[in-house]
Amino acid sequence: MKWSLFSLLLAGGLPLLASTDTDPSSGDPITLSAALARTLEHNPTLRAYALGPRVAEARVLQAGFRPNPELAVEVENFLGTGRYSGINSLETTLQLSQLVDLGGTIDRRVESASAQRNVALAAYQSQRVAVFAAVARRFVEIVAEQQLLAHARDARELGEQALATVEARVKAAQASRLEINQAKAVLEQLHIEEEHAEHELASCRQSLAAALGDTSPHFGEARADLLNLPVAPDFEVLATRLETSPAFAHLAAEDRWHQARLRLARSLAHSPAVFTAGLRRAEISGDFGLVAGFSMPLPVRDPSTGAVREAEVQRELTAAEVEVARLELRATLFDVYQEMVHAFSAITSLQDVLLPTAEESLAIVREGYEHGRYSLLELQAAQQALIARRTELVHQATAYQLHVIEIERLLGGPLNQTTNSSSQTLSFHKK
Repeated sequence: MKWSLFSLLLAGGLPLLASTDTDPSSGDPITLSAALARTLEHNPTLRAYALGPRVAEARVLQAGFRPNPELAVEVENFLGTGRYSGINSLETTLQLSQLVDLGGTIDRRVESASAQRNVALAAYQSQRVAVFAAVARRFVEIVAEQQLLAHARDARELGEQALATVEARVKAAQASRLEINQAKAVLEQLHIEEEHAEHELASCRQSLAAALGDTSPHFGEARADLLNLPVAPDFEVLATRLETSPAFAHLAAEDRWHQARLRLARSLAHSPAVFTAGLRRAEISGDFGLVAGFSMPLPVRDPSTGAVREAEVQRELTAAEVEVARLELRATLFDVYQEMVHAFSAITSLQDVLLPTAEESLAIVREGYEHGRYSLLELQAAQQALIARRTELVHQATAYQLHVIEIERLLGGPLNQTTNSSSQTLSFHKK
């Protein structure tokens, strides 16, 4: 059955089928769904980005703060001269003042802060998709290196078999001892390549462990089938989905934020007013009286002119960025899609023609060498051809899966939207 790396978690975390015969490393085998679950919980990048919306939420709270009323006490006509000497003519005023938002500025601040919070949420969602894609790529690379290591071991075994055949022919006086040296040299090179494959696998495992928030791998074999290929829709079907991609969602959130900032800037043209009310006592008569007041700045100059213009230009900039992103994303999607199609074509040729032909050729040459019809060089060439075809199949299957991951990262969703829980489609996408 076909599988797509982006629909895995939508499909309930279905496990991948084991595809290699390599010895598992210490620890339990790991599937892509398990790797993504650990990523969501432990990845340091995601933990850092998750703080952004929380900071923005605090800004929303702060933006909704309304000024507290002010209490003031004022004394007049005391410690002067004549009738105002001492405190006989003292007048004491106790008053409360309250700033009143006539232009709805506070509501506009809350609206702007809320829109900025949505930008932070969109940035987090976009970063989460990017991190999931990175983890999925590392996972696929591990599976590929496991398969390449298995092929390297198979190649070494072929070299050992060739050496044994040469030794048997030399013992039977059907070949010279020079061929033994040639077979040993080839076998030693195959040992070196096997060791290199082991190191490459160890490096990939360490890379995945870092993405999972670990200093070293605590998992065993990565289980997946590289040749379980998802079928891609037509390019135009995928291109229409770019409008709902994380990149566009982020830009749309920014556009709404700039709209809110524009409304906030315009509200600043309405200056707040200050109302006061209080009680005054005249010491000379012992009488009380009420006092009231009102004040507001005169609109001689509009303090919001620069802020309004900035917000307007920011909206224009966002609109331009949306158009640039639309063109660039489509071009990138087309390029990746074409590479994926090429990889699929190469996989088909390898599976249907090149690999079976190489296997048949090796069988013919091996039998012929045992009977003296072919030379050692021809046998080694047939072995190398088979090894090369097997390695190329792994590379092309890996490329196909990585292209699928990149397309799903661009789209922010599974390659096939019809994926459901009854399918075997796999994905790194998580709602």
